[in-house]
Amino acid sequence: MKKCLYMIGLLAVFLLLTGMSGLGGTPANRVPTPEKDFSATFIDKQAMVTVCTQVSRQGETFFMGKRGDGTVTVSFEKVQTVEFKNRGDKVTAVIKLTNGKTVEIEVDRGQTFYGNVDFGTFKIEAADLKRVTFGN
Repeated sequence: MKKCLYMIGLLAVFLLLTGMSGLGGTPANRVPTPEKDFSATFIDKQAMVTVCTQVSRQGETFFMGKRGDGTVTVSFEKVQTVEFKNRGDKVTAVIKLTNGKTVEIEVDRGQTFYGNVDFGTFKIEAADLKRVTFGN
């Protein structure tokens, strides 16, 4: 009976330890590859301009945030530009749509945007962004 419990415990520890290999998130040299290739120009708070291809938000191709009590998503296809405004612990994204309309949403400061650049990969959080322009 003790051998059986020992084996079950050992198996459980093995499974837990091997399952932890995916906890690191996206490796620094790899970006999530979205189904559709969107190009965008990122401008960070230091006014550094970075032009990217295969742009995604945490592997997805839409913005997601709160609008009042609801949660909304806005597809990259409908976005022309986004201005980010830090307001304490919140970030407001002012999204100018391709149809000329504007929508404001509150996004999580830690939302991560990824892209590929000529010289490697790019990763930045919403809190560090000033502006994103799609369709270079």
